[in-house]
Parts: sequence; structure tokens; C-alpha cells
Amino acid sequence: MRKIAIFLILVTLASAWHEAIAHSYKQGDISIGHIWARATPAGATTAAIYVPLLNTGMEEDKLVGATTDLADKIEIHGETKENGITKMTMLAAIDLEPNQPVTLEPGGMHLMVVGLKQPLKEGDMFPLTLKFEKAGEIKVEAKIAAIGATPEHQH
Repeated sequence: MRKIAIFLILVTLASAWHEAIAHSYKQGDISIGHIWARATPAGATTAAIYVPLLNTGMEEDKLVGATTDLADKIEIHGETKENGITKMTMLAAIDLEPNQPVTLEPGGMHLMVVGLKQPLKEGDMFPLTLKFEKAGEIKVEAKIAAIGATPEHQH
């Protein structure tokens, strides 16, 4: 009986480890951490994607875009507050300086999914392609968290 319990614990730990490793990506000098989005209510046509990025190379790179078959387009957005009012602006790119982490997160820079073709459901994942100026295209999957999820609960 004890051997079965130990085996089940090891399987569970291996599965969690595999999920954590499998949900980070690296191509060339670009490391992509846990990429996630919040679930959307029925009828929603937009969503936001959040992700930590790191350029481990010696030269600057840029995140210049993203695509997914799940929506019409993905835009790069930034958020700023002026006089207590949050303003969202579209960005042409996000600079990735060498060894300077950049985190796309709620209340800051993010990828805005526009023209969703179906709701995002908690627990699912969806494919997208991140496009970098030098590193090229990197295929990833975003994990869908609860509607009110916060970054602290995504790891």
C-alpha cells in the first residue's frame, strides 16, 4: 500500500513539473514564461494575454506582433493612468533589452485579442504565435485562468 501511495505522489509531482516546464518556451535568445489569459464571458469579443519575456542575448530584440486562429487580430497595448483615468494605447512593438525582464501583465503592457471567435474557457489552452524582430516566430499556448485571476495565482 505504501508503494502505491509513493508512486501516486511521484506521478503527481512529475506531472506538475512537466506542466511547468512545458509551459515555458525558449527560441534563440528569447525566453517566454507562463503565458496566460483570463476566461471571458459569453459574447465577449476581446481578451488580454499576459506573459513574462526575457532576452538572454547580447543585442536588443522586439516583440512586434502576435496572431491566433481564435481571433481576428492581436494588438500590443500599453496602459497608463492620467488624472485617475486609465488609458490604453496601441504600441508598435515592445523593446526587449538584453537581460532586462519585461512582463506583460494586468494594468500594464499586454496583448489585446480582438474579434474573439469563441469564449475563452477556464482550464483550456489556446495556440498563438508571437513574432519577434530578430528571433522570428515562436509558437506558444496560453493557459486560460479564471475570469478574475491575478498574476500571483498563475504559477
